[in-house]
Amino acid sequence: MLGGHGFPYGIWSHLDWVNNVGYAYGNFHYNPAHMIAVTFFFTTTLALALHGSLILSAANPEKGNEMRVPEHEDTFFRDFIGYSIGPLGIHRLGLLLALNAGFWSAICIVISGTVWFDAWSEWWYWYVDLPFWVNIEGGVNG
Repeated sequence: MLGGHGFPYGIWSHLDWVNNVGYAYGNFHYNPAHMIAVTFFFTTTLALALHGSLILSAANPEKGNEMRVPEHEDTFFRDFIGYSIGPLGIHRLGLLLALNAGFWSAICIVISGTVWFDAWSEWWYWYVDLPFWVNIEGGVNG
């Protein structure tokens, strides 16, 4: 990676290291593995935020109402979207999404400098170089 410098310990040194590696390869935002990892991170956040809000709404009833049980939450989702993953399933889904986010983040780092050596924005030229763009007027190749 960056001249043989290993991955550092600590939160801020880790963020600095990832930032420097990202800029060394032209910007990780164009790395397809980074795009997948960020999607998994945000999906994890969304799924567990929805789960947490449902738990809070069930556990904090208005005065005079009884606290809801997991079956009520399952029924709500079955009625609302037609499916409920269940109380154990949402935690398994959160774990699956979080593990995928970490996995794709690791792939992003590993392929930068071992598989791909140029700036990541250059990788996307495979799309521009597809044969059906050749004869399009005003296109890159036309």
